[in-house]
Amino acid sequence: MADPKSPVATLSDIANHIADHHPNILASLVDRRRRQVSNSVADFHKNTVAYGPLRGLKLRTDSHWGAADRGVMALGLYEREVLEVLEALPRSRDVFIDLGAADGYYGVGVLVNQLFAKTYCYEITPKGRDTIQANADLNGVADRVLIRGEATLQFFEEIPADERARALLLVDIEGGEFDVINEATFAAFAQAVVLIEIHDWIAGAEAKIAKLRADAEATHSVTTLVTSTRDLSGFRELRMLNDNDRWLLCSEGRPRLMSWLRFDPID
Repeated sequence: MADPKSPVATLSDIANHIADHHPNILASLVDRRRRQVSNSVADFHKNTVAYGPLRGLKLRTDSHWGAADRGVMALGLYEREVLEVLEALPRSRDVFIDLGAADGYYGVGVLVNQLFAKTYCYEITPKGRDTIQANADLNGVADRVLIRGEATLQFFEEIPADERARALLLVDIEGGEFDVINEATFAAFAQAVVLIEIHDWIAGAEAKIAKLRADAEATHSVTTLVTSTRDLSGFRELRMLNDNDRWLLCSEGRPRLMSWLRFDPID
C-alpha cells in the first residue's frame, strides 16, 4: 500500500488504511455520512414528517436528541415497530404516557393527527423538557401536553386512574426500565397497553428481563417486537441516491438489534 501521507496515495489506499488500523475513525466517518444523508432528506421535506401516522409533525433542527434520525423520521420509518402499535390501537385509548420523552417526537407527534387526545411526557433533562415545550408550541398542541421531570417508582400516582385505564405507556429510559417498572406499575396500569424498549446489553439484563415478565404475569400478556425490514422502494425522492446512502439512511445508529416488550391487559 502507498504511504497514506504521500500525495500519490489513492483514496482507496487511505480508506483501506483507516479500516485496517483506525476502525473508530471509520465508524465516525460512517456516522457522519449518515447524518449528512439524513439532514438532506429532512431538509427536502422541510423538517416535517411526510409519511406514516405522525405525518405533519414539524421537527426542530436544534433538537438535542435524534438529530441524526430526522431523515428517517421524515419518511415515517423511525422505530416503525412502535409506530405500527400506535397506529393500530383503538381511538378509545386516548392517553399517551411517555417515559423518556427526549425531544417529544412521540409525546407531541401522536397529537398531530389525533392518535391520542392527551400526553404525559416524562423527561429527566431540563434541556429535553424545554425542547418538548418548544416542539409542542411549534405544532400547536401545547394545551394537550403535560411535561414532567424524572419518572419515579410512584410516577403513576400523578395520573388519574381513569386515564391510566385508557392509556398506552411507552417506556424508553436507557436501561432505567428495570428500575422504574415493577409489579406495582403493572398493577396500576392493569388496563393499559405497556410498551417497553429493552436495553439488553446492560449488566444482568437477562435476569432483569425475566423479572419484568414475572412482574406482569398477573395483569398482562407479553409479546416481543424487534426491529424489522424497511422498504424504501416507494419513496420517489430517494431513487437517485446511491445504494450505500439509501440503506445508510435506514440506520438508527443502534449498538445492536433493538427489541421491545409489549404488554397487553389480560381480559
